[in-house]
Amino acid sequence: MEAKKFLLFSIIPIPLFLIFFEEFFFFQKNLDYFEKIQKIGNVSFENIISQEKENPEELLSKIEQALSEIEDTLNKIQEIIEEKKIQEVQRIQKIKEQSENVKGVYMTSYVASSRTTFAEKLRNNIFKFIEEEKINSIVIDVKEAQGPKLPTQLKDLISELHQKNAWSIARVVVFRDNSLVETHPEFYLKGETGSFWQDNQECFWLDPASQEVQDYIIDFSKKVIDFGFDELQFDYIRFPSDGDLKDIVYPFYDSSEEKVQIIGEFVSRLNRELKDYKKEIILSIDIFGYVAVQFESLEIGQRLKDFKDLDYISFMLYPSHFYGGFEEFPYRSENIEEVVSNHPYEVIFRSITTATDYLESLEGTAKIRPWLQAFDLRVDTKRGIFYDTEKIMAQIKAAEDASSAGYLLWSPTNVYSFLKE
Repeated sequence: MEAKKFLLFSIIPIPLFLIFFEEFFFFQKNLDYFEKIQKIGNVSFENIISQEKENPEELLSKIEQALSEIEDTLNKIQEIIEEKKIQEVQRIQKIKEQSENVKGVYMTSYVASSRTTFAEKLRNNIFKFIEEEKINSIVIDVKEAQGPKLPTQLKDLISELHQKNAWSIARVVVFRDNSLVETHPEFYLKGETGSFWQDNQECFWLDPASQEVQDYIIDFSKKVIDFGFDELQFDYIRFPSDGDLKDIVYPFYDSSEEKVQIIGEFVSRLNRELKDYKKEIILSIDIFGYVAVQFESLEIGQRLKDFKDLDYISFMLYPSHFYGGFEEFPYRSENIEEVVSNHPYEVIFRSITTATDYLESLEGTAKIRPWLQAFDLRVDTKRGIFYDTEKIMAQIKAAEDASSAGYLLWSPTNVYSFLKE
């Protein structure tokens, strides 16, 4: 009997044999296909071989017939697999197309999940804007400086967004994180005196060079994906930019590598591992607006070219935040009409087109979807500059004229009154 089994497998064509084992692991994960195999070709070698009284010629004929049936079966299975792959590609392409026309607003975790009357009112106003088709997306905090916040009621909100065919984006603040100070003090930047270092807003920072810190961010991101968000957007994925930077003592970063290398390698790893975890998940990053025209910010470890393979780059193109001015528009001037915050269209349009040209030269796949200013800054209001409907709409027009992949509106209060007009 064993000799006959050996004979049987020795005459199976090698290509067919390889195909069988190539697809075996596929079916291990897709057991429902076994039933299809049985229906397409119900062949049992054991039944053939067990017929001891058959003469060799008849046995060989039956084996050849069985092999032919197996080959037909595998060909049909291969067709099913190819069709499945095509459907998967089409599904992912449809998701990407939806993400390319996002018109979203920012929502805090409090407004997203609180049951207070105040939060419900703000939340319902934003949902009304979706129903009126003035926006089609919400960016929701799931991790701010205070740490992760993933209340179960967020799943209901995401489900409601999907019912309205709206896009859900989770905002993840990365290295600015106060939540592990007690459990993992070794992860944090310290000062020369040994106390925890803090930025100007008194927030603590994790060391970006720590592999354990990076693991923590990736593991949390996978939990966010499991919550059902369509997109993850990463903010503060950099070294600190404010505070007493000369006082920082890094527990892991030792200057043997440049900061841009640390951040660039982490972004690459983050992109790879999260796409492996769920290949259709969309990933984006927030970065300072001036990087759109300067292409890098070495002191905080960010270079535009290190983000070129993400899905989206969201420059924070708030005209009031261009403290160094913008080309011919200074930050301060005796002539109030000259200052940069009075030129929202020019700031947005030129930033997007400049960054787009640079990314195309790098053959990057990332598209630009900017954050736009939907708030007032005190330094502006004191001199009579307000970000009213006119200025907000000027930014939106500039983004559209520059062919951006949609836009996002930031208001820390979550009030978007101009959308009512």
